[in-house]
Amino acid sequence: MTARVAVIGGGWAGCAAALTLAEAGVNVTLFEASRTLGGRARAVELAGRLLDNGQHILLGAYAQTLHLIERLRPAAAQDGLWRLPLTLSQPPDFSLACPRLPAPLHLLAGLLGARGLGWRDKLAAARWAYALLHDTAAPDRLSVSQFTRSQPETLRRLLWHPLCVSALNTPPETASAKVFRDVIRAAFGGRNHDSDLLLPRRDLTALFPAPAATRLIECGGQVRLACRVTALDATADAVTLSTRDGATAYSHVILAVAPQHLAGLAAPIPALESVVREVSAYRYQPIATGYVQYDPAFRLAKPLFALADGPAQFVFDRGQSHGQAGLLAFVASTAAQLPADWLDQAEAQLQRIAQPGPAQWRKSIVEKQAGYACVPNLKRPAVRTAHLRIFLAGDYTAGPYPATLESAAVSGVQSAGALLEQL
Repeated sequence: MTARVAVIGGGWAGCAAALTLAEAGVNVTLFEASRTLGGRARAVELAGRLLDNGQHILLGAYAQTLHLIERLRPAAAQDGLWRLPLTLSQPPDFSLACPRLPAPLHLLAGLLGARGLGWRDKLAAARWAYALLHDTAAPDRLSVSQFTRSQPETLRRLLWHPLCVSALNTPPETASAKVFRDVIRAAFGGRNHDSDLLLPRRDLTALFPAPAATRLIECGGQVRLACRVTALDATADAVTLSTRDGATAYSHVILAVAPQHLAGLAAPIPALESVVREVSAYRYQPIATGYVQYDPAFRLAKPLFALADGPAQFVFDRGQSHGQAGLLAFVASTAAQLPADWLDQAEAQLQRIAQPGPAQWRKSIVEKQAGYACVPNLKRPAVRTAHLRIFLAGDYTAGPYPATLESAAVSGVQSAGALLEQL
């Protein structure tokens, strides 16, 4: 039959896959169960404002994601990302800033100039980081906590373990040392700009999924929002999707749903049994984002700060990034045992940095399954499956990064590429 592809799931992976296929001239339909594209990185409306279901930050090393965003940005539009040299400010205890030097010298200079560390700690960090970037041994079975045990406790507490939590959204005691090393290498082992922090200036749906959908339609594809695929029936010649509107046959399907939803569609297909079994063993970690509106005249001294001794790890000033004056976003990763008063505690953490005055309104958003727990030796499936007409896309498929936008974008493009090779 003529190639007619269904992409199930309108998150970043699904949008990247559908866009790639449409631009290659393939007849593609993108199905999304909700009314908003973006999946676990999408726009939400709160208090009359467009916010996000979670405050995200990107790395300069996210080459595929940045390429997709930039390629779809209209020439006259405001830049969607705010690029900042890596700075980790956690007043009054710790501060690290990487200058514009060739990598990895910028990391070395940042570590040696860090405030809050003694000279022994700085030298220990520099030596360990150098070994991390150059050692060929893979710490496959180690947790980050085990991997960093040779480092002084101050460094583990102020630097390495906070980086693990923010990058892998998994506690250091159970997080994969190999994936942590891969992230550090990607950020600091290539170009200076790879370690930059990129803050979105638009809501997450407007940053990539919505422009991708517009381009897909321009190429002749279709986007079906609020249309849940309820079942799949796969034969050697076609894959049939069932929705509220009935059943439709497609030549190929890309399953771009979140891993926790994979079994609901793939379990009845014998060729996908092993994939479903592996993914069903995943555990998940929540992320909480607390939006707090202060007086619009209030402004943090920097766009973001790291926070210590509390449930929140970071606070972002959306007045500076999104033009939403006085609005701060607190982020608590690995939030499995988040107390009910976590936003009260987060505001208390902020008091060490600034005094914003009383809050005008507050809202907490908890993504209970924001990402899979990135543990050692986690089995992650390839984008190709044992069924020749079914492919996978998502941040959980095989790759060097944990559950990030880059993993999703890379997986979507790879899945589409593997499908195109069959046509």
